[in-house]
Amino acid sequence: MTNIYLVRHGSTEWNEKRIWQGVVDTELSTRGIEEVEKVAEFFKNKSIDAIFSSPMRRALQTANTIASKIGYDSDKIIIDNRLRECEIRLWNGKTNEEIAQLYAMQFQEWFTNLNSNIAGVESLESVQKRMYDLLRDVIVHFTNKNVIIVSHAIAMRMLISKILNLTPPDHLNFTLDNASVSSLISNDGKIKVRFLNYTSNL
Repeated sequence: MTNIYLVRHGSTEWNEKRIWQGVVDTELSTRGIEEVEKVAEFFKNKSIDAIFSSPMRRALQTANTIASKIGYDSDKIIIDNRLRECEIRLWNGKTNEEIAQLYAMQFQEWFTNLNSNIAGVESLESVQKRMYDLLRDVIVHFTNKNVIIVSHAIAMRMLISKILNLTPPDHLNFTLDNASVSSLISNDGKIKVRFLNYTSNL
């Protein structure tokens, strides 16, 4: 059985201001650093065979902190571009209220349609495909191992939705907080969600 832990990066100032950030390469805030220090405790007594991370700074900071806490060589963190956040540059830096005023039709199309085609916004199907491709690679190459994947809210939400057979807008029927841990297990070719959004250490 392969255990896969999905970790959302810690908070950034943009998260705290409730501003959409997509692939804007923000760093962890002071609060985010504290969150990640705490979530790393979850892994201290677990044997971890591999850590994968998005190339974005907030994810890498999270991955490096966890690696440091558990004695995992940070040079061995596997950085994979498939784990990056969704490209949403059309509304980066904006609040939900601003998006509703400026891009209501585009947002509704993206939010409810896996196959949306909006300039400056990656479709949810594209995000889901690259995340699931990575997951399948992890399962093949790390069979019966314990793996941590550090990524982002939309990216992980779409991966989990694929496994749970949820389609937009039902992909928002669960919560993924900053610095939360969710868990997948793969056994005999089947992938299941073991738990979601564990944050009790925070």
